[in-house]
Amino acid sequence: MPRADPIALLDATIAGLGGERRDGQNELARAVSDALRDGHHLVAAAPTGSGKSLAYLAPAIASGRRIVVATATIALQTQLITRDLPSVAQFSGVDFSFALLKGRSNYLCRAKLRTAAEPDALFERPVGRNFSSQLDYLTSLAITTTTGDRSTIERPVADAAWAAVSCSSFECPGRAECGFGAECYAELARDRAREVDVLVVNHALYCVHLAAGGTVLPDHDVVILDEAHAFPENATNAFGADLAPDLLVRLAGVLGTAGADADALKALDESAGALGKLVTDREGRIDVGADDALSGALTAVAERLASVTAKLGRASASSNRLDGSTPTDDATKRAVRLATARLEVLRRLAAPGADDVVWVERGRGPDRLRIAPVAVGEPLAAMLLERKPVIAVSATLGGAAPFREFAAAMGFDPRAPLGTWDGGDGGSGLGYAPLQAASSFDWKRQGLLYVGRDLPDPTRDRDAWLRTAGDRLARLVGAAGGRALVLCTSHANVKHFANLLREETDHDVLAQGDADTGHLVRTFLDDETSVLVGTRSFWAGIDAPGVACVLVVIDRIPFPSPGDPLHAARREHAERRGANAFGAVDLPRAALVLGQGTGRLIRRRTDHGVVAVLDPRLATRDYRTTLLAAMPPFRRSVDIDDVCAFLTTAITESSA
Repeated sequence: MPRADPIALLDATIAGLGGERRDGQNELARAVSDALRDGHHLVAAAPTGSGKSLAYLAPAIASGRRIVVATATIALQTQLITRDLPSVAQFSGVDFSFALLKGRSNYLCRAKLRTAAEPDALFERPVGRNFSSQLDYLTSLAITTTTGDRSTIERPVADAAWAAVSCSSFECPGRAECGFGAECYAELARDRAREVDVLVVNHALYCVHLAAGGTVLPDHDVVILDEAHAFPENATNAFGADLAPDLLVRLAGVLGTAGADADALKALDESAGALGKLVTDREGRIDVGADDALSGALTAVAERLASVTAKLGRASASSNRLDGSTPTDDATKRAVRLATARLEVLRRLAAPGADDVVWVERGRGPDRLRIAPVAVGEPLAAMLLERKPVIAVSATLGGAAPFREFAAAMGFDPRAPLGTWDGGDGGSGLGYAPLQAASSFDWKRQGLLYVGRDLPDPTRDRDAWLRTAGDRLARLVGAAGGRALVLCTSHANVKHFANLLREETDHDVLAQGDADTGHLVRTFLDDETSVLVGTRSFWAGIDAPGVACVLVVIDRIPFPSPGDPLHAARREHAERRGANAFGAVDLPRAALVLGQGTGRLIRRRTDHGVVAVLDPRLATRDYRTTLLAAMPPFRRSVDIDDVCAFLTTAITESSA
């Protein structure tokens, strides 16, 4: 890939798009260029509207290095692949290639598709009542599709049906061991990825790459983590695991279809059932070492699964079923791989590490045991930061530079010297260059932050707070003529405030749970007088510029739930290190989420509006300074009349 001047390349792209130079964008581009040139880590906050994607793409492409860009959301991946990278290619004059690579489960698996069509097919997960018609559609699709990518399929396919015809990384035996390896959609996508200069992936896939010792993605010189604020949490999920006893019972059926010994499977089925009863009897966080019954049950299931898997694996290697029948070799290999993966999780659950947290999770499918590291900073430092330069960029990192809380979660050390990557076995260290890029918005003119200082404290009198906050919310929505995104900290509050607005206003109120997220957001954007009420999944990723959203309401400061097992373990971890748990864990997390939520308001230079927080603690508690530092520097007010007047003006200005 040819080298070029990064700022000239950026200027050419912006000119081609008919845009204008932005101070923050140029500031970020120069910082990225320096990091790429010298080989050091960069941690940068670039506010919404600063044009951060072009600011890092231009110097990355100009550097001539092989780059991986990892994002948290599908929306940003789509933007990079369909808009930003093509624009740089079109207007910069630099010849380079790029591609998007997804995890295996996003691609149709020809081997599983064939197995699913067999009369005696069994599945690890229920496939649903309409599976037969969806299987017919997918079978015909396999003849015409060139990518097998689920996102390119026009007809909706249920998640359960897709799981039956796609292959996860822990289930796939690999190209060399599969009869369809030469025409595997996932492998063909990986082949294309090996040839490009810029590869776009998501955080989860990049974490799988790290956990696999760097064997999943092609070799690359630098990784750019966009939406970096979400990376530590995504790494926690990727480095963790879960196991539902119900799925072990179904796995026994799959192994039976592959030819496993019937008596051994009966013993496995019985032990999995016993484990399921123990899991049902437990709540929240579990100390496996002190729970003899659970530890014993996990060990028993592991031993029986290990025995079945070993025998089936030997049979697969010799191409003979244990019962003497003709094998479906690909299906047997997948069953062995799946069982091996489940066995690894069982063994990890039975003997968790010192920094692992184990808990029971309910509410999404069958009851399951989950395990995750309490912190991912140390493994990320070893697997990533000490191996190649990292450029971490986000609209907000939960506070001001040097972003200490985010840095600690990632494994960076703000006290360490700024290292340089020498290209050899040594790493660039844990030091990093911090940057708070300038915003292109006039925050005090465009936005107003309102805090209901006179409202009751929601932690002391919830009923009184719900009544008065509801009245204030209805008044704000009325002044905005709808056009409001209401962000709640619980599903209960979503239901309460959505019902209240339906009773007290004439606006169309869209509530999380009424339809899928995409449909709700599209309806909200199409009807500018509607109101959208949602919880955590709506705090980030929604782009509603202009008059569609002139009011963002936040019900409460988004402190983590004290009942969350992983959060409780993080608090204990902080206290063992001598830190204050509230200051080290609760407050940074709340600041990060609050910054994301308030970032939904001003998306363009012509946008105007109000962020209203119905929690008086943001105006009265000592910790308010930390939280306010994570939010845009809007003009502030506690006067509701002032706020309603500003909203009237905001509607006019945003419509212009």
